[in-house]
Amino acid sequence: MKGSLNGIRAILFDAGGTLIDLDSSRICDLISTELGIEPLPDRFPRAQCLAGFRIGQLIASGAKSTEKLFKEYYTTLLTEIGAPQEKLAAGLERILELSKSEMLWRKTADSTASILAELKERGLRLGVVSNSDGRIESVFKQLGLADYFDLIIDSFVVGVEKPDPGIFRLAVERASVAPQEAAYVGDLYSVDVIGARRANLIPVLYDPFGLNQSADCLRISAMSDLIGLIEEGKS
Repeated sequence: MKGSLNGIRAILFDAGGTLIDLDSSRICDLISTELGIEPLPDRFPRAQCLAGFRIGQLIASGAKSTEKLFKEYYTTLLTEIGAPQEKLAAGLERILELSKSEMLWRKTADSTASILAELKERGLRLGVVSNSDGRIESVFKQLGLADYFDLIIDSFVVGVEKPDPGIFRLAVERASVAPQEAAYVGDLYSVDVIGARRANLIPVLYDPFGLNQSADCLRISAMSDLIGLIEEGKS
């Protein structure tokens, strides 16, 4: 879908799968060492997107169990990076166990900081709205990105999660902008696009592997595309 971000004053972001990614090295090392299989790390970026796409489908069909969604996510991920069927249960158990003691979502693209800096230089308010477990702000601090944001909202902390429009309304209130003056960028249509649209924000779907070709919203394949959408709005 063509369009622009004409007149926006704020851009809000999803965290996992959008601004930050799973630590692929940690997960690949884990399944190599503990399961005795050699993963295919080159497949990891697409595998992560396919796993997200899968849980997006489940949410769209009515799935609400967080535990079930996490299991499906990591099962899809393991399958896509080469784990054989007979190793999936053990791999899933180990990743879920590890995720309780370590924040596995802790990597970001090298270009993220420069893109956020450019958006800030354009006078935009920036924020994060994430379905997380209380640890997301500390992750952004560890990555050196927290200072780019005017607000970081963690669903665990505020007690409401996407796609409930309430969490988006809270975000624009904290950003001191009207809903229609804010764009929300996320990777899951059924969570990010639907939720943002219900709260009257402008949804932007982050779709780096083109899995959502028919999406009825603005769609980007790279974070740098946001600059182009803003520029189009000025022409």
